Amino acid sequence: MFKIITFALSLLLILSFNMLGLAEITNDMIVAAWLFDGDAKDISGNGFDGEPQGGKYVDGQIGKAIELNGTNEWVSINKRMGSFEEITFVHWVKSTGREGQWRTFYNNAGWKGGDIHYQLHTNNKVEFSINGNPGGNDRFANFAVAGGEMNKWIHIATAYSAKEGKIRFYINGELDAELDWGNNPGVLDPGKIGSWDNQRHWQGLFDEFIIFNTALSEDDINSLMDNGLESGLAVDPKAKLATTWGSLKK
Repeated sequence: MFKIITFALSLLLILSFNMLGLAEITNDMIVAAWLFDGDAKDISGNGFDGEPQGGKYVDGQIGKAIELNGTNEWVSINKRMGSFEEITFVHWVKSTGREGQWRTFYNNAGWKGGDIHYQLHTNNKVEFSINGNPGGNDRFANFAVAGGEMNKWIHIATAYSAKEGKIRFYINGELDAELDWGNNPGVLDPGKIGSWDNQRHWQGLFDEFIIFNTALSEDDINSLMDNGLESGLAVDPKAKLATTWGSLKK
């Protein structure tokens, strides 16, 4: 009995240390999450379900992904998500065409003050825009989705903080660019994943497309990239330990 208890305590200690390295992401940080595992529902529970215009579900990086044809397919989000002083977009993408053309990740419909447009510019670089933000509407990553970066899965995360006056672009879990910018909040009104006003279409795939109401850290982003949203990051580690301890006792 003593050996069993000692083993159990040792295991709990190891689990505790491992969990210290996990991202501290909780459900209230998630604005919307479209995993595209056979549908375009928002699994956050906040009700921002997507309405696909065409597209098909294929094997993705984590489960299924949605594939859009680059001409007349997209996912509409028809409800306002809000105004954000801090925001992070995290997603997997594979661009299979339209190199050198506008390619939309998520753009509000239209282009009014405060609107967020998030896309690939015609220079092929990741671009994040807030209409009327001090210092100019746009900021760019160094990374370009062109050439050898076409037709391959890429993990992209973009974190903006009006509080800090910073924007950070992460590519495949590593900081690509950190820039001073803004101080205005950004607005997410109804818009589209994969298109803007029936143009700037995405040709390729999206997977694990998630929006957070905070500027995530590099560790958080790496955990999402490596494990996916449903890997337990939003579960209280204490609950995990209690479950493990209960199983051991049985």
